[in-house]
Amino acid sequence: MKYIIFDFDGTIGDSQRLIVKTLQDTMRERGLEVKSDEACAKTIGLRLDEAFVALFGMSAEEGKACAATYREIFMKNKEIMIVEPFPHVIETLRKLHQRGFVLGVASSRNHCSLDGYVRQMALDNIFTSIVAGDDVEHVKPAPDMVWRALKEMNGEIEEALVVGDMTFDVDMAHNAGCKACAVTYGNGTREQLASADWIIDDFAELLQKLDF
Repeated sequence: MKYIIFDFDGTIGDSQRLIVKTLQDTMRERGLEVKSDEACAKTIGLRLDEAFVALFGMSAEEGKACAATYREIFMKNKEIMIVEPFPHVIETLRKLHQRGFVLGVASSRNHCSLDGYVRQMALDNIFTSIVAGDDVEHVKPAPDMVWRALKEMNGEIEEALVVGDMTFDVDMAHNAGCKACAVTYGNGTREQLASADWIIDDFAELLQKLDF
């Protein structure tokens, strides 16, 4: 295993409260039924327009309109709700980078948001590839993000691993033809993530899985 592609929300960054609140604020702004925290959290990992379609069964155009409202509200909410990395994430990523692994990020966020968080956590110098939702036509669980990341990393699918917290991440990895490592501290449960090749409860356990 040489090439590792990480999800961001729920894997690297603890963003659930911010995302759920912004989804619910968007629903209020647009006069929609305000869904529960649990229902909102289940959509994390989908592209924004697809999340609203999944929640309300609305048209693709309505989903895009909701996504635009979400982004406006998000810019305000992110100033008061800081996204912090999960425990052991930063030091583990740096160890992997130092030991020769080629690292990338694949997130359904758009580049403006994703790049900002990567810079905020001072991780931009260790990721060879940063793939966002606006880079591909088909987001998770389609394999497009993995394929794009590996192209930028000059990597081979047989040597790749995807690390994420949702079934979308696991399915994306398997659809692309590579292994998946699921984390249980994010937005998915161990039971939901049972199809992953590896399951870890702490980000630092990844070093053990990779024989360090």
